[in-house]
Amino acid sequence: MKPQICTTAGGRRIAFARYGDPDGLPVAYCHGTPSSRLEAAVAEAAAKKLGLCLFAPDRPGYGRSDPLPPANVAAWSGDLAAVADHLGIPRFHIVGVSGGGPYALACAARLGERVRGVALVCPLGPIQDPALRRTMSPAARLAFFLAEKAPWALPLFFGPATAALLRRFPRLTFALLESQLPESDRRTLADRRIRNLFEAGIREGLRQGGRGARRDFVHYVRRWGFEPAAVGQKVTLWHGEADRVVPVTQSRILAGRLPRCETRFLAGEGHYSLPCRHAESILYHLVLG
Repeated sequence: MKPQICTTAGGRRIAFARYGDPDGLPVAYCHGTPSSRLEAAVAEAAAKKLGLCLFAPDRPGYGRSDPLPPANVAAWSGDLAAVADHLGIPRFHIVGVSGGGPYALACAARLGERVRGVALVCPLGPIQDPALRRTMSPAARLAFFLAEKAPWALPLFFGPATAALLRRFPRLTFALLESQLPESDRRTLADRRIRNLFEAGIREGLRQGGRGARRDFVHYVRRWGFEPAAVGQKVTLWHGEADRVVPVTQSRILAGRLPRCETRFLAGEGHYSLPCRHAESILYHLVLG
């Protein structure tokens, strides 16, 4: 799918894609890490069925969006607002998946009434807390350690060479994860169509040599630029209790910091099975529930 481009007042390009009904109720989609706008294709069928238009931007350094040096999570709200303005969308709902969760909350906090409601799907929690990082995989813990203590070293861990390898062989990402994933995730990724969608998102996300992912790692360990308590909209938080990529402990803590949060913790579901199996329910409850 050819990317659509929004150009900011400063001349920076933001790439985005749309899925579902182009004339439908708008829902912004915040992709995970490392991924891209193409990840939103996982929810395309559900969006069409419900008459929704998903619009999914690439964050800076991902896909076709121009890079930016690190700032904080909240700063990205300006990019999402620019894309919404470009599309003539005054108000919208927002969904954040995995590493897109903090960005979805930031947009809700910063853009106020423009965001109608929020859905978080297996979101990354407030991992400035080292105890939460210890719930994650060794590779994730190393990335966050470097992002906090030695961001200059991040390219050695997740740099152009690694990105090029994963772009050429995106199956490696899931091959490395396979033994750690619960049965529900393994069954989901055994579906070639679904796996292809996730692999396409990762391949496109690494187009710029991992710049976007390195920027995200730094953002996650810094102060986010807003407090979850500042999110006044209703938030529905979905998390699989079998998730081993972002353990459900993170959502339990995050939910306690959100003033209007309804939780849906699903037994047996993992990081990939949840958004794939429950996309329709997630979107329905976001806009119609």
